[in-house]
Amino acid sequence: MAMPVHPFDYQINPHVFSTPEFEALFDEKKVFQRWLDFEAALATAQGKYGIIPAEAAQEIRSKAKLELIDLDGVRAGYAKSRNSVVPLLGGLRRACSNNHGEYVHYGATTQDVLDTGEILALRETLSLLYRDLRTIERICLNLALKYRATPMAARSHGQQALPTTFGLKITTWSAEIHRHIKRIQHIHSTIGYGQLSGAVGTYAALGPQGLEVAAETMALLGLKHNALSWHTSRDIVAELAADFSLLVMTLAKIANEIFQLQKTEIGELQEPSIAGALASSTMPHKQNPVICQRVVALSKHVRGLAGTVMESMAHEHERDPRSLWAEWLAIPQLCIYTGNALHSMIDVLTGLTVRPERMLENLYRQKNLITTEWLLFQLSKHLGKTKSLEKLHALSSTAASEGDSLKEAVLADAEIGSLFSREELALLDHPEDYTGQAVKIVDLAIAEISSRRQGDPDALTTKTLFFN
Repeated sequence: MAMPVHPFDYQINPHVFSTPEFEALFDEKKVFQRWLDFEAALATAQGKYGIIPAEAAQEIRSKAKLELIDLDGVRAGYAKSRNSVVPLLGGLRRACSNNHGEYVHYGATTQDVLDTGEILALRETLSLLYRDLRTIERICLNLALKYRATPMAARSHGQQALPTTFGLKITTWSAEIHRHIKRIQHIHSTIGYGQLSGAVGTYAALGPQGLEVAAETMALLGLKHNALSWHTSRDIVAELAADFSLLVMTLAKIANEIFQLQKTEIGELQEPSIAGALASSTMPHKQNPVICQRVVALSKHVRGLAGTVMESMAHEHERDPRSLWAEWLAIPQLCIYTGNALHSMIDVLTGLTVRPERMLENLYRQKNLITTEWLLFQLSKHLGKTKSLEKLHALSSTAASEGDSLKEAVLADAEIGSLFSREELALLDHPEDYTGQAVKIVDLAIAEISSRRQGDPDALTTKTLFFN
């Protein structure tokens, strides 16, 4: 018996880089059933317009169910055929009685089946991603509200910069997530077009009623139809891939931020851990940010797969399976990795440990150096900004290297010490009070995002097949 070779199919250690939902969505049998659904819809539409006998249409529709197909025969067919759908179509033909199977796939081409099946899968994918994005948005908004005024050190160039609030950091995440929700809504509305136009997009084999048949077929599948073929126009699929890459890179940024702030020397955040689970094989004290690491790893693959889909836009002439197959191979992985990254971040953010006391401790790590910006503009009123910057840079460097108080250094300085009283420099000892408009910004942003959220649907609906 063959063993799984890809983590998607692992049975002993499953769902590390996938989820049961997405595995089921791209399961081989589910893919085949979508192709059969296309054939059932096509036959039904052709029967309605009298292109094939009504009895044949009914027979094909009733037999286009995978459980009625001889899969051993289909498997044997694939051993002899290099076509993606011909062996499955043969199984459907054999399942039909009274020679009605001769009307299976009447006037369609292989790529019509593959493209429409892919769109059906992508529509379901978008519905799942939208659901999970809405969940992350809700979690982030709640965290932002809870920690709106929680002071912490903002960092730039990897160094402590100025005080900020944890709520402001999370609000920035929330705003990005909301923009991704809008992108998913947009692509859901633009990608819902199936494909049925014959070998080179002329509808020739479909006959004079080809356009009507195609439109009816797509309606039965819950999709839209455009008379113009998109066999070689893949920009909409590439846009979806690019949107998925953007989305997962935001998740990677959040995961990396949690990873960084979980470092022992910082210790401000911690992703949830499983009680009793060992994070390290040799160091019992460690709590490794395993989930965040996986999200970052997934982002690298999503970005690469998105590039593959982008490159696959370069189809040649009216049909080019070289590009189609590259896209076809990339799309399931792209969707599954994106879905897993979202699912993982829901787990992380739901159980995120936030340590406000450590944030405050780190804010005081440099004593009163982190508020030198405030002092700069106070001193600039007397000396001008350039001279004040040079002066405070020298005093700060000395205070940092000797571990002294900047406030005491300023008061003791012969040039500027007389310009300030000890009380006037009190803010240097309380960096948590120098967060600018952070809390107000958080409140404004939360109100705006929440208002837009209320206008969003709870779910993206995917139409069920009319004929099932």
